[in-house]
Amino acid sequence: MKNLSSLFGKDNLDEIVFSNRNKAYGAYVLRNEYSNQLTKAVFIGVTFFASLSIIPLVISAFSTETIINDTVINDPRILVTVDVPDPPKPQPAATIPPDIKTVASPIFKPVREVKKDTPIPTKKDFEGAAIGSETKDGKETDIPSVPPVIKAGPPAFVPTAPPAKPVDDPNKLINQNEADVAADFKGGINAFRQKVANGFDTESVSQEGMVSGVITFVVEIDGSISDIKITGPSAEFNKEAQRTVKSIKTKWTPAQLKGKAVRSSFRMPISMKIE
Repeated sequence: MKNLSSLFGKDNLDEIVFSNRNKAYGAYVLRNEYSNQLTKAVFIGVTFFASLSIIPLVISAFSTETIINDTVINDPRILVTVDVPDPPKPQPAATIPPDIKTVASPIFKPVREVKKDTPIPTKKDFEGAAIGSETKDGKETDIPSVPPVIKAGPPAFVPTAPPAKPVDDPNKLINQNEADVAADFKGGINAFRQKVANGFDTESVSQEGMVSGVITFVVEIDGSISDIKITGPSAEFNKEAQRTVKSIKTKWTPAQLKGKAVRSSFRMPISMKIE
């Protein structure tokens, strides 16, 4: 590396700095040898990092790669578990029935000329003999030669089942006109109207004057009411009326049809004057 005096065309700066001072002091030596020390340090650093890059390449060049044999042996034989059945049991020897005495029963066929060489067996021939395809001697048997006549009895009587009674649907909904006895509120319909009027919060309705609507609901078998709906021109009035009807806990007397309590629909107009 070039020193500062050669770069700037002046005397060495170290000489200027340490003029009239003790040059034997260590700082002068360090500054004077700084350029050489820096060059050595750069060279050593470059050499070190270059060796780090070259050493793996050298090691890989001299190392032998282990070859793994991935040969797959294809064996066409397949092991299958086979259930060997037990050897069949020997069948018992069939019992040969003894020869019995039989008498040939002629079979009449529509032929032009009846052969006369086959005699017709008599009643005596059938004694102790069974009917067979040929006449032969043997042990007499008590098998009847003429099969018994089975008489058919009267036809069996199969009782008819009574017609099934129609099952009433407990969830069937009727209107008040179809019921034998209409649903009723304790104290009458006017008592129900009064409960609605007493529980109605008029402050929740911003509209003033006469406001009306129609209340519809279902009186259940247990006397509770469900499916409450209010129809009218004022949404605020409808909402408050529905809330008021739901808040009434007194149960109704359900409608009656054929002596049984049934579900029935109820419809009631309502009107209030909001001031």
